[in-house]
Amino acid sequence: MRYLFFDLEYATSKGGVSKICEFGYVITNEKFEVISKNNLIINPNISKSEWDYRVVRKILTRRISEYEKNSIFSFYYDEIKKLILSCDYVIGHTLDSDASALNDECKRYGLKSIDFDFYDVKEFYKEYKNTSKSIGVADILKELEIEGEALQHDAFADAFNTMLEMKAMLEKLEMSLEELIELCPSAKDRTENFLIRSIEENWAQRKKEFMETLSGDGTNDLEKSHLNKKKYSQFLENVNPQGIVGNKLKDKIISVSLNYENHHYCQILNLIQIIVNEGGTVTNKTSLINTFISYDYFDEDGKLKEDERFTRVLEANQNGSRIQIIRFADLLNILGITEEELNIMPMVSFDFLFDENTYIKDKRDRNIVNRIVGRERLVNRVLPSGDEVVEGSSEKLSSTIGDRFGDILLKYCK
Repeated sequence: MRYLFFDLEYATSKGGVSKICEFGYVITNEKFEVISKNNLIINPNISKSEWDYRVVRKILTRRISEYEKNSIFSFYYDEIKKLILSCDYVIGHTLDSDASALNDECKRYGLKSIDFDFYDVKEFYKEYKNTSKSIGVADILKELEIEGEALQHDAFADAFNTMLEMKAMLEKLEMSLEELIELCPSAKDRTENFLIRSIEENWAQRKKEFMETLSGDGTNDLEKSHLNKKKYSQFLENVNPQGIVGNKLKDKIISVSLNYENHHYCQILNLIQIIVNEGGTVTNKTSLINTFISYDYFDEDGKLKEDERFTRVLEANQNGSRIQIIRFADLLNILGITEEELNIMPMVSFDFLFDENTYIKDKRDRNIVNRIVGRERLVNRVLPSGDEVVEGSSEKLSSTIGDRFGDILLKYCK
């Protein structure tokens, strides 16, 4: 039985693509007796400006010149592949990241994917410690009272220390690696055809959640929903006229009552689109507006709820501003629609999120959108679980507002 423990160091991971500069490993038998060990020092084959100098200063244990005098990854490819495929178990700490880095380098040099199962000591330790907290190599050594290799962030030292941790856990539990794997299936992962199973499954879940936030499912409340607030802000920042443009609200800079906005997520998005289609502008900054839409909202006790935004408008008018105040019902009359019609309108289109020039502040959302439009990976991959991950297309969420609202919008767009 052969166990391979390996660890990588990167010269840079900028842009989410890793360039490897160390492949450290140790191979043992099932008794954890060392069969072979080494640290392959790799020239990352990048310019001086591409090095991540935070990593160079604080993490890597060698000078740039020492890496650059060695061979590039493609030279070591056959050796690394043989090391991995010749072993019965491949083990590491947070090994999904290292497996992903290997995929990056294989793709970079046009090499075939190295497909293998692997096991994460971090996940084993979380079960061992009965914690959901992720713990680093050095902290696990300390908690297990192991005196390992002192040189942190040397790929071989980290691989060797990971081996010591695995050995210690099995000794304390008095079980074999196979028995621990059976008790901790979450520790097992696989990389195949340049894709990491766990990463793809997590991505599929993130994508599902993201798409659900655009569908309008769930609460229709802005006040209580962080996700609704985020999507509302994205829509407000990017909304543009659609279909036939009118002028019923030309030059109107409008803010809508918080009493309505906070409790009518779907409706306020539609209303914003309609206002913009009629030449108006919507903003939450009362200092910029010339028109305010008031709305009475009563709580469960029948008490009229105060509106902070309306209060600011009244104060501004007392100080000399001339903000026109229009009741919500009167706005709908101007637009030629009823509140009942507004209530049954479907969720607005968020297709703008997939336009190349759209700026999305939220980094997580931006990463998800980038993958959905196919800037990174594959089309129509089916995961081992059977879930389908569709990538490589913009995957339009809906048709335009004009197409979807039909006769209701035609009433006031003529």
